Amino acid sequence: MAAGDMSQIKNKEQTKVKILSAVGEVLAEEGYQALGVNRIAKQAGVAKTLIYRYFGGLEGLIQAYGETDSFWPSVEEIRGMPEAEFKALTLRERCRTIFKNFRIALKNRPHTVAIYAWEMVENNEITKSLIASRTRSSLNLVREMMGQDHIEMTDYDHEITAMLGAALLHLTIRESLDSPFAGLDLKEQATWDRFDGALETLFSAIEALYKSKKESKSKKENTLKKSKPAE
Repeated sequence: MAAGDMSQIKNKEQTKVKILSAVGEVLAEEGYQALGVNRIAKQAGVAKTLIYRYFGGLEGLIQAYGETDSFWPSVEEIRGMPEAEFKALTLRERCRTIFKNFRIALKNRPHTVAIYAWEMVENNEITKSLIASRTRSSLNLVREMMGQDHIEMTDYDHEITAMLGAALLHLTIRESLDSPFAGLDLKEQATWDRFDGALETLFSAIEALYKSKKESKSKKENTLKKSKPAE
């Protein structure tokens, strides 16, 4: 490939990154109402025709932004270790690792936290698109956390995980706004250390419930095998 072609490709990718970054900046600073092709082009310092050329318009751009690691951390980032190593952890250890790394990922993405805050008061096609992108990634993460071969601990596995994730996200938003919650100073590391202790207690209880249910299932299967008449 000629040097000129390589330069064009590099410039194109750099421009796409600038445009995608501008989406996050506008959303975080001004909210969804300000989001439009003209505003994003101005923020990125590019011609708006490039947004149509590279992304097909606002809808394609939002979808592309929702899939970037700068907006939402990848499964690999939140897992924080090779997949095989992660699967070898106990359920409690997997839960603890996921929530710890998710917290770190949010702290490293102030724009994402700000966008989440805007979503509390906005409901439109753009928010739905970003939520859909996160949901796909989050469901894959929950499957890894619980284990591919796990049995249901309760009838509410997904809901339990959703509530814990929502609580962590809400507290992180409140922290970014310097807004205490339930008398807790979210700017203090000691407060988050206490949250870690609370989560450890919950995860230990979840693991105990999981083991109990798994043992119960195994006993039933063994009983059925013993009671089955020999052929």
